Amino acid sequence: MPSITSSNPNLQAEGPTLEVHFLISRELEAFYKKSGQEMPPPIIVKALIDTGASNCSVQEDIPRKLGLQPVGTTGVLTPSTKGTPHLCYTYFMRMLIPSHNIIYEGIFTAVQLDGQNISCLIGRDLLAFSIFIYQGTLKQFTFTLG
Repeated sequence: MPSITSSNPNLQAEGPTLEVHFLISRELEAFYKKSGQEMPPPIIVKALIDTGASNCSVQEDIPRKLGLQPVGTTGVLTPSTKGTPHLCYTYFMRMLIPSHNIIYEGIFTAVQLDGQNISCLIGRDLLAFSIFIYQGTLKQFTFTLG
């Protein structure tokens, strides 16, 4: 199981963040190669591991930059929606954590994360397949996927 342990002296303020790359799915990549189409370059962003997020989410312009089409919609609740879900598009995409060769392919919800220092939330749908240890006194966290 690939695992990351990261230390950050500002862990409490910044949270458990990772550099991630977003790419088109493996299936779409094979289609692009077979048809001779140029593949979009990876989108490199900062992601926050967020146990308060039900689903993995990305800044809404990331799927557009990859040329992806929505696979569906989902209702998103935030403190500002006051109990009324906000309808958002979902996309099937690949997330890579290159420093440790961790790959996850799945559904991501496109949301507005403007004004934040992150462009992705790693939510409980992915955390369900992982081990996540937050060691505040050591100012480090460990994330294991598999």
